[in-house]
Amino acid sequence: MQSTPLKDSILIVDDAPNNIRVLVELLTQSGFQVAVACSGEQALERIPEAAPSLILLDILMPGMDGFETCRRLKANPETRDIPIIFMSALTDSVDKVKGLEMGGVDYLTKPIIHAEAIARINVHLSLRHAQRRLIQEEKMVALGQLIAGIAHEINTPLGAIQASISNMTGSLEYTLKQLPVVLQTLSPIQKDSFFALLNQTRQAQVRRSSREDRQLRHILQQQLTEYPFPHAARLADSLSRMGIDFLDPFLPLLKADNAAAILETAYQLSIIQNSSQNIQVAVERATHVVYALKNYVRQSASKMPVYASTIEGIETVLTLHQNQIKHGIEVETSYAPLPQILCYPEELIQVWSNLVSNAIQAMNYQGKLAIATSQQGSHVVVQIADTGQGIPPMVKDRIFEPFFTTKAMGEGTGLGLSIVKNIIDKHHGKIEVESQPGHTIFRVCLPIHPIS
Repeated sequence: MQSTPLKDSILIVDDAPNNIRVLVELLTQSGFQVAVACSGEQALERIPEAAPSLILLDILMPGMDGFETCRRLKANPETRDIPIIFMSALTDSVDKVKGLEMGGVDYLTKPIIHAEAIARINVHLSLRHAQRRLIQEEKMVALGQLIAGIAHEINTPLGAIQASISNMTGSLEYTLKQLPVVLQTLSPIQKDSFFALLNQTRQAQVRRSSREDRQLRHILQQQLTEYPFPHAARLADSLSRMGIDFLDPFLPLLKADNAAAILETAYQLSIIQNSSQNIQVAVERATHVVYALKNYVRQSASKMPVYASTIEGIETVLTLHQNQIKHGIEVETSYAPLPQILCYPEELIQVWSNLVSNAIQAMNYQGKLAIATSQQGSHVVVQIADTGQGIPPMVKDRIFEPFFTTKAMGEGTGLGLSIVKNIIDKHHGKIEVESQPGHTIFRVCLPIHPIS
């Protein structure tokens, strides 16, 4: 008999010692790890420790029978995905159908034919491993997209820092030479005007279009010509670069013989000021992204439920998806104060990431993403809405089915929303969807204190 190289663990649930002995010998010889439970109640107790890859479940047992045991296993998000093969001497097709309807994947009739049993077990274990690989691939694809976005989000502030340092270097060389000379030539009134100009420049950092810049230069040049000032065009250019649109406070400077040199020195100082501000903003941005990534990685290691912030998880996802969002998507958030909830934070981050990613793709990276939170009694509610194409009514009821997808071939495994549904079920929550062309809402409701 061919053994499985994966050393899967199989739980035998049967009340007949002879049946247990035969199955243990058969499965052990075939390379499986084996655990045994003599009743449905004992099976439910043993599963957390045994962590079986598959369950062989007898139907006719005293107390809790196989059907009730199966029902309880399928009702528990922790055990619902474990494949169950029923075993029974019953040959009535009604019993077989009932077992399959309750979630069993197959049926073995006693007395069990050894070769058939091993073949069926291997088939269902192979299917389970394939499904897990697909789920992992789905996670890796999502992680790859996040990493690409994160790399861009880190490189952007690093590029800004590099450019700002380059600008500062040139401006520092100029001002270190010129500033002492310029200050020596200024009267007390002109010095006050000079520092007022620097202060106004720091406050006037508003990005203007090329057209707006040309219009400002033209207006300044006209004003300078009216006084009149020599070299009006050159002075207007320097003032516009500093964002100055009102001349009166700076007239004492402009009347100086070396006004052009004074303005150029002020402009170079403004570059240093602006560059230092840009570096500060870029560092804060990079720090925010790194914090979000650390938050994501740290939480991914948690094995037990902990109390965590729902809003922090959503913000982590928005930060990690920023590269996909920022160019064509308007993000609107409306966060009501929420208590922390008992949860698996990394799994909920996967939920928010999947729903946000789906919304972005549904809008083809152009539209409005609206996220709102609220508390309703003992539950928190997260609503994620998009202005995408919508979900066709004929498929809306199937979107949470494993492997179902409306995407083109090769663009998805169809496991994303199925994983989302399983995670929410695990948290004893629920997910709803409303959709029409141009507007889709996913609504997730989670208990603050889940009941085990």
